[in-house]
Amino acid sequence: MALFLRDEEVRQVVDMEQMLAAIETMQARFGQGEAYNLPRRKIIAKGGMLAVMGGGLFYDGVMGVKTYTVVKGVYSFQVSLYDAGTGRLLCYTQANRLGQLRTGATTALAVKHLAKGDAVTVAILGTGYQAPTQLEAVRQVRNLRQVRAFSRNAQRRQQFAETMTDALGVDVVAASSAQEAIAGSDVVICIAATMTEPVVQGDWLAPGCTVVAAGPTTWRAREVDDATLTRADKLVVDSIEQAPLEAGDLASAADRGLIQWSQLQELRQVVAGNVKGRDNPRQIIYAKMMGTGVADVAAAKLAYDRAKAAGVGVEMEW
Repeated sequence: MALFLRDEEVRQVVDMEQMLAAIETMQARFGQGEAYNLPRRKIIAKGGMLAVMGGGLFYDGVMGVKTYTVVKGVYSFQVSLYDAGTGRLLCYTQANRLGQLRTGATTALAVKHLAKGDAVTVAILGTGYQAPTQLEAVRQVRNLRQVRAFSRNAQRRQQFAETMTDALGVDVVAASSAQEAIAGSDVVICIAATMTEPVVQGDWLAPGCTVVAAGPTTWRAREVDDATLTRADKLVVDSIEQAPLEAGDLASAADRGLIQWSQLQELRQVVAGNVKGRDNPRQIIYAKMMGTGVADVAAAKLAYDRAKAAGVGVEMEW
């Protein structure tokens, strides 16, 4: 029997605390060689795009694949989860909500393992679909004192600030510019959906700042300027293999000799304890989180386990 889940059912049974634990376990075990990531591949058609990515959790006996389409700006995500021992389909789930949670959890893990221990102020650039779970997740790994939010639409950023203040119990204020949001912040999160011109200037960053870029995944997109990368003491990604195609800032800088691909470290190695995340509180660290298929499989396995325990979803012979 295969379990079929909708986003509404995922929302019922999976919360951010559970997702953080699942993704942190995956990153640690991945760093120990007990998981595999299948990098994203895209089919670009005249009317839209199809993307495929996946992974295997050898420690959990499952493997899976995520597919999603983008047509006329509308995203549709699904994950198929399989028993690695039998090849049997275990679960087919919508993954819009899972993607929100997984993306937020990955950013939070970057903050947990890379940011200063006393980081209490956050700038978030982008207030759209993915932004709320970014703050929800980071709130669980740091005792936030203030968040400054910026997006191009003044009404939207003000509404976001008010909503998130109520939701998190943290002072979230709308900033009038990206520079105002970033000035003095311990953590800067870039989560805008589309971006071709840098929104972060390296000269704005305070010593000890951690920049987490979790927005577009295309070589054309740029979230930060060259100074951000050249000032950074460490460059961290969730997939070195995906970075040349999906991290526009890094690809552009590498093409011009400003950085070397050999400088990059992977988040999984930091979480596993194989490499040190931060050496001192004054280091500036840049982390590009593109999203990985192995994280999507870990998220789907969590949803499957939670749904089975709660008796939700539709089981079908397959």
